[in-house]
Amino acid sequence: MRVHGFADRKYLREVMLPAMAEAKPSNVMLAGTRRYNTGYPKLFDQQATAVWTLDFDPRAARFGNGYLHRTCDIREIDRVFSGIRFDVVHINGLLGFGIDTDDDIKCMIEAVHRSLVHGGYMMLGWDADASPDPSENETILARFEHREFGHLPARHRVVGMEGYDHVFDWFCRLSE
Repeated sequence: MRVHGFADRKYLREVMLPAMAEAKPSNVMLAGTRRYNTGYPKLFDQQATAVWTLDFDPRAARFGNGYLHRTCDIREIDRVFSGIRFDVVHINGLLGFGIDTDDDIKCMIEAVHRSLVHGGYMMLGWDADASPDPSENETILARFEHREFGHLPARHRVVGMEGYDHVFDWFCRLSE
């Protein structure tokens, strides 16, 4: 639970997720499920927003959002959720921690792009010491515009303890 107290998690809980909830999206995907983020779906109005969760690890399902949780790889989001289009796909901590290669990123981006509504948003949270800057990735830039989400900036950097630098980037889906 030490992760729960990190500055990036505080920003996520107190600023980012409430701003997402305020937008009242119909379908949100929170990718990556662990004990410290079990309360995140409760930040949304359950009558207005279906908050889906996913994780590739079957053991993480107990921390997901009940019947709205799926065990799968983010690179298969469009296949596993074939009948659902998301307004927001929130991906935090996967780049450099499972989505590591250019091919991994390309596959993930293409699947997320297909799973979003037109004008939907993808949020990438990443560690600057573990991953290249996604705002410079050609695959991402071909399908998304790096842009603010509501009142949240397109990029928010959290500098914490030594060697710990986390970045949140918002990308809006471009039409085909």
